[in-house]
Amino acid sequence: MRRLLLLGLLLLTATGCPGEDDDDDDNDRPDAGNPAATATIRGQLTPFRGNGESAEEGGVSREAHLPFSKAEWTKLRAKLQGLHVRKDGPVVTDPDLPIVPPPVGTPPLARIPQTDPTIPGDVILRFEAAGLTPEHVLEAAKLPGYRAVHKGYASEYLHLVGFEALDGHAVTADETRELVAKLATLPGVRYADRNLRVYKLKVPNDKGYSLQWHYPTINLPAAWDIESDATGVVVAVIDTGIVSHPDLDARVLPGYDMIQDATNAGDGNGRDSNPQDVGGDEPNGGSSWHGTHVAGTVGALTNNTIGVAGVTWNARILPVRVLGKDGGSGFDIAAAVTWATGGNVPGIDDTPTPAKVVNMSLGGPGAPQKTYQDVINAAVGRGAIFVIAAGNENVDASNSTPCNQENVICVGSTNFSGRRSSFSNFGAKVDVMASGGEMTEDLNGDGYPDGVLSTARDENNQPAYVFLQGTSMATPHVAGVVALMAAASAKAGTTLTPALAESVLKSTATAIPASQCSGGCGAGLINAQAALARVANLSPGTLPPQLNVTTSSLFFRGSGVQPLTVSNVGGNKGGDLAVTATVTGTQAGAVSFPSGATVAVPAFGSATLNVAVNTAGLPDGDYTATLNLTGSNLAGSAGTATVLVKISVGTTPDLDAVVAFVWQDEKGKWQASEDAITLARASAGYAYSLKLVPRTYYSLATIDDDQDGELFEEGERTGYWRNLDSFEPLELEDDQTLTGVSYDLVPLAPVDDNPTLVVGGTCSSDASCPGGYCVTGFPGGYCTQDCSTAACPVGSKCYIVSSSGTKACLQTCTTQVGTGQGDCRDSNYVCYSDGTGVGACQPNCKSSGLSCATGKTCASDGFCR
Repeated sequence: MRRLLLLGLLLLTATGCPGEDDDDDDNDRPDAGNPAATATIRGQLTPFRGNGESAEEGGVSREAHLPFSKAEWTKLRAKLQGLHVRKDGPVVTDPDLPIVPPPVGTPPLARIPQTDPTIPGDVILRFEAAGLTPEHVLEAAKLPGYRAVHKGYASEYLHLVGFEALDGHAVTADETRELVAKLATLPGVRYADRNLRVYKLKVPNDKGYSLQWHYPTINLPAAWDIESDATGVVVAVIDTGIVSHPDLDARVLPGYDMIQDATNAGDGNGRDSNPQDVGGDEPNGGSSWHGTHVAGTVGALTNNTIGVAGVTWNARILPVRVLGKDGGSGFDIAAAVTWATGGNVPGIDDTPTPAKVVNMSLGGPGAPQKTYQDVINAAVGRGAIFVIAAGNENVDASNSTPCNQENVICVGSTNFSGRRSSFSNFGAKVDVMASGGEMTEDLNGDGYPDGVLSTARDENNQPAYVFLQGTSMATPHVAGVVALMAAASAKAGTTLTPALAESVLKSTATAIPASQCSGGCGAGLINAQAALARVANLSPGTLPPQLNVTTSSLFFRGSGVQPLTVSNVGGNKGGDLAVTATVTGTQAGAVSFPSGATVAVPAFGSATLNVAVNTAGLPDGDYTATLNLTGSNLAGSAGTATVLVKISVGTTPDLDAVVAFVWQDEKGKWQASEDAITLARASAGYAYSLKLVPRTYYSLATIDDDQDGELFEEGERTGYWRNLDSFEPLELEDDQTLTGVSYDLVPLAPVDDNPTLVVGGTCSSDASCPGGYCVTGFPGGYCTQDCSTAACPVGSKCYIVSSSGTKACLQTCTTQVGTGQGDCRDSNYVCYSDGTGVGACQPNCKSSGLSCATGKTCASDGFCR
């Protein structure tokens, strides 16, 4: 029925929309009635598939920054809504060329041409002499047929010169390469470089440390036990600038706006001392707040009862703005690197707070640049440590600059389970990996896409918290850990050098199979605790082992295998940690350990326990089982932990997606046509193919999840090419075929910035229970709070839980009181009667592995009697 409703909606047609301007009418479209569509575009969508829970029901959700203004979006949405959608399946123009998913490992963008990043006419000149005047530079750079303009400094040696043709023609990128070659031979010039355009590297919202799954994956909570105070360390965030946010303001130092081009800057001037992100860096006025999101991961205010946590609890953030409405230039970035690390840029006052760590979540295609290497080497000489994103194109990072420069730490992205994110660049240039997300997944079953949560602003320009994914999100994890390493080194009486930082990160990285990849993922996933222990000179032989797990739950949609990372957050006093797993619960028989149920974990290290689920024979429905993990060594017990395994069987077949290719007319208005909309069918793996009239397109897609006939609504899975935060054009030429126009669809939903305690909810630590604490010994964890002085939340009741009179909230239940599970959260719990007609949810003694109190035994129904 749902498919029929969708199909009925899509077959509706309309010749126009009420209230549309005359120039928006279909008859005015350049391709109206034109059958000669000569270009082909193909791709495959990847929709988010969670555990079936509604983000709205959970009280937490995400919100994307739409790439259109609200008025334009309303108008375009109405236009799309009324147009006839191609209904003849994913193969719409080439019946002899069936669409098949690309083979595993095939870079999805292989057939999409890279835009030349050269800024036409701009040449960076590096002179041997320092402090040359603009007049001297222009005299030296004279070339016949061109007028030269001095456009600024990036250091005392680096100058930007713009060349304009005297005959009035527009200087091309190829012509600029010729200029660079000629100028490189001038006396006194060490080298000449193109000025390359670069962009932020990121791809999407809510609040609360309990949703920051990405910190336990790098053993950060254990690292904080070694060092969380990086008060004296400055981290430069060279990015889009920063906006005021209550979870950041106290950390931010006076920075700088290094964008020379006033049009690109969007703030009415060129370089100035105000690094505020003015937004508008997305098409038609949308804003990514990219630099603010990155800064929040480095150092959002932590342990302050609100918002999200930062990797560092006290580091200072030095924002330097280099990315504007049209990305950024390599010359401006070079100037930012010089200034932020204590170098001199003529005409600008030196910063009184030079950065020890530099985060650069930006980049673009290109070979290593002499300009970048020049300023990086100088900054490294001043003691600065560079952490740079590898890029999000799923290609070898050797052609992604500045990640491919020397003396930098290049960072790739991993997902929840530690595997390389589908979008992350890879290769020999990648040094280490860190958690950057994968928003089409929900591997812990919390109902939300596995993105990185940090500070930003919402559509109304109010402070908010958003999920994003990308190597841009992985990079500040590493930058923050390096800042903690610098603080720990200082306390140990040593100095963290750039070479030492890279060496320690690599040598302590978690080299588990999940964090390795055939294309090259460096040393693996960073291990924050091990890195800090190394620089703090902690001897593992003096500490006993201690078991830790990175998650309290795993989610399986049908049969499959997931790696569970188990860690030793202690040492090896008495021997390495041995972790043994058992399974309890009504569906224990569906869970197994294909690589063995016991793994050895070294001091400050991690290991993989592969968990398999086989749903054969299970009727459609949702099930749970509990992993019981026990740690030990020769000296005895080393801790226990439980992980809830959530299993979903026989879910409803997914819905088809609507794919649209829109464009802007000469007046800048968004246009759409019936010929440029099609279906990506779920039955075909969401692959699509479409013939289009050649022009510059933008692609967007959605699934009408609630089947109400309204597209692109909050809560529905939506995506854009290239991703939700980077609405990029597709240049389609005559007789051209573009393949690999593939992107993710993730749910959009309202924002609730005030997470509340859910008594009885799953948890892995106290941070998972806002305002309360976590009983980790209960299956899957159990959130509660002390109720001796405060009332319990709705749905729970205050009970005395120990002989000493300790009071705590327990989840209440009203069905099967004293006889079964009732309305407790899963089969690991039963409803104990309290004699008042209601009950309290407590562990089922048959499946929990817990012992009954003295004088009671575990009955067959799961109650201690």
